[in-house]
Amino acid sequence: MKHALEQLKSLSLNPRRPVIVTDADEVILHFADILSEYLASQDMYVNFVSYALEGNIKYRATDEPVSSTLFGQLIDDYFEKYVEKQPLVDGAVHHLNRLSELCNIVILTNIPHDFADRRRELFSRKGLPYPMISSSGPKGPALDMLSRMTDQPLFFIDDIAHHHTSVAKITPQVQRIQFIANRHLHSIETKAKDCHHRCEDWAEIERVIRETLLT
Repeated sequence: MKHALEQLKSLSLNPRRPVIVTDADEVILHFADILSEYLASQDMYVNFVSYALEGNIKYRATDEPVSSTLFGQLIDDYFEKYVEKQPLVDGAVHHLNRLSELCNIVILTNIPHDFADRRRELFSRKGLPYPMISSSGPKGPALDMLSRMTDQPLFFIDDIAHHHTSVAKITPQVQRIQFIANRHLHSIETKAKDCHHRCEDWAEIERVIRETLLT
């Protein structure tokens, strides 16, 4: 998180516009399906009986979970080979670009910092030329810092419940939207208790944000 806060110090925001802070994996980019493709190449698979990755990545031959040490190495190897290959979630570019007409857009993504520039380049090529902050851990501290940089409304979009809880504890005034692009993960994960809205797609996200700004 310290690295993320350093990046935020150089962020330039239009002071007259609200701020949308959006996650990347399973929000702007598909993650679970392409991770499964990578794991198959390693004779492994991920058993999504819960939203957690660690403990659910297993060897095909034995059904034994990979060790905690190997788990970290796998995630790094996955990003090394696939960071440019993650497909965009339907509607993400269209609706973010529409929202950028009235809001600042900031992408806050938990990704190893060594791969951050490659993800930035991917977003730029795909029509999302917005500042991207690479982070790790709970996202509440980053939203707290952003809240000190603007007096405009703040929106937070993320798939993971504990990030909503982290934001809610530190900056309860932030409007929190949960969105999980992967349909299987969406079906097994209950609504985050600390989000204000759980949306089905990017069209609904845009509608919720616009309606909130009008109230």
